[in-house]
Amino acid sequence: MRRAACATAAWLVVGLLLSSGPPAAQTARISPLIERLEQGGVVGPDVWQMIDMEHGPYRIDGLQERFEEFARMRRPNGQLQVTPGVRIPMYGDENPSWLVKQVLDIGALAIVFPQIDTQEEALRAVRSMRIPPQRGAQYPDPPGIRGAGLWSTDGFTGFPLWGAMDADEYMRRADLWPLNPAGELFAYIMIESPEGVRNIRDILDVPGIGGILIGVNDLSISLGVGRATRTGQPLAPEAQAAVRHVLDACLEKKVLCSIIGGGDRDAMIELGFFRMPQ
Repeated sequence: MRRAACATAAWLVVGLLLSSGPPAAQTARISPLIERLEQGGVVGPDVWQMIDMEHGPYRIDGLQERFEEFARMRRPNGQLQVTPGVRIPMYGDENPSWLVKQVLDIGALAIVFPQIDTQEEALRAVRSMRIPPQRGAQYPDPPGIRGAGLWSTDGFTGFPLWGAMDADEYMRRADLWPLNPAGELFAYIMIESPEGVRNIRDILDVPGIGGILIGVNDLSISLGVGRATRTGQPLAPEAQAAVRHVLDACLEKKVLCSIIGGGDRDAMIELGFFRMPQ
């Protein structure tokens, strides 16, 4: 029953994946999502899955059980087989800090922020995932607001998804990629409204965003053209134009762009996905 409370989304998730250069010199990546990005590959359900706590009950105990399931599928080098991303219930106009803190404090690696409409909202999301910068920090901005909590104690042994490590190593690696090349955390910003589409370039200027995720169903409904997930029907012209606008901005800024729903692979190619920046 707890598993159903935070079910993994089964919708099609495809995207453009852009390399940010060679991976940072460190131990093996925990997150296969970030490793795929560093290699310049294409995102799909083989490297990440979304645990949906927006449209299902927020159950932190159920989420912890799901993390333990993913952790049991760890590869011999310590890397997970799939990176679970948690879509939280709070929208961009709400302060997500307390909930993000809880999700991170049981070891989350990726958080999906729904209904982000402005640069200010995107900045608030990013800051909620970062620990305040320490003296001499190489990547101090935007400064984080996340509290250390119990993982700062001497007895810290890591979280299920992270594996065994001490608190100092966790603190070094619990930062946002690609802002910090050694970071293992990933922030997915969802664009689901005309306002978010209009502000996409300003949103993309926020350091620390890992990728944009277009929620095409809510976007279509907010445009007044009905659901986007109707079987066998293409997106309405208004929705197609909005998706292309967001994708073009991501290509321009060299930021990962993904989409939930919207059709099969051919429909995604027609919309412009699987395109590399010039």
